[in-house]
Amino acid sequence: MSKVPMDVVTDIFNRLPVKTLLRFRSLSKPYCSLIDDPDFTNAHLDRSIKTRSNLNIILKGLHLYSVEFDALDNAVPIDYPLSSGAGTEAFGSCNGILAFRLTDKNLALYNPSTRQFRRLPVSEIDPPPGDSCKSGYIFYGFGQDVKTNDYKVVRMVQFNKSDDEDDEGIFYDYEVKVYSLKNDSWRKITKLPPYLRFMFQFFYHLLHRRGYGVLAGGVLHWVMPPRIELGPRNRIVGFDLGNEEFLELPQPECADKNYLLDVAALEGRLCAVCNYDQEKIDVWTMKEYGVKQSWT
Repeated sequence: MSKVPMDVVTDIFNRLPVKTLLRFRSLSKPYCSLIDDPDFTNAHLDRSIKTRSNLNIILKGLHLYSVEFDALDNAVPIDYPLSSGAGTEAFGSCNGILAFRLTDKNLALYNPSTRQFRRLPVSEIDPPPGDSCKSGYIFYGFGQDVKTNDYKVVRMVQFNKSDDEDDEGIFYDYEVKVYSLKNDSWRKITKLPPYLRFMFQFFYHLLHRRGYGVLAGGVLHWVMPPRIELGPRNRIVGFDLGNEEFLELPQPECADKNYLLDVAALEGRLCAVCNYDQEKIDVWTMKEYGVKQSWT
């Protein structure tokens, strides 16, 4: 291979699985430098996404398993640094990187293919001053800011008084913080929409147990339940990882208004899942992000 032009080697390597590339790093210093080069890494990732190669399903439960699309009967346990007998929550994945939570002070990012691991610095939950408060529900999200090629973790926390928890979800305060992998630090988001407080409701967690954001188009999404103050319908709320601001997205016009709404992602696009009393399910895809007429 020493006489093979480097551009040909690059093209060949670009088609190989990550595990094979990791073995090839030991062949020579030029090959190691090529494989470790950020431009090659991005090109390899782009090709994998476009050709839908190197795809794995992550099965989540008490333990995590990885299953390749072409070998669905061969589940491989994922041995990750934060694993414990009590189970570790995987609250997001993006470009082969998994985001884990063992406790609210024990978060990490992990790439199962390269076994690279980053424990996130602890960011204390800051209750509002004055009243005796404790943290209640906590939502997480993980994704990539494509413009800056930065990976970010979002944490939303609500507070309620220690002696008076309101199951209706009208809590006293909330905070949002964002972790940047590039900066290895957390930043508090101060520009928050008033309606965000209505996400923190008891029955929301009964309907949407995961509590983590769905990534599509560089935005993390959650469903906000209906409230008298906001109207009878659910709302789709997003957090843009680029400008780090919240936004609200239009819903598809369903013929039957009596449905349970959830969100998902399909081929990088936002999907709305309408569940009609467990009798049927409609899946809508937003072809042009943010445009109501593009729901199909």
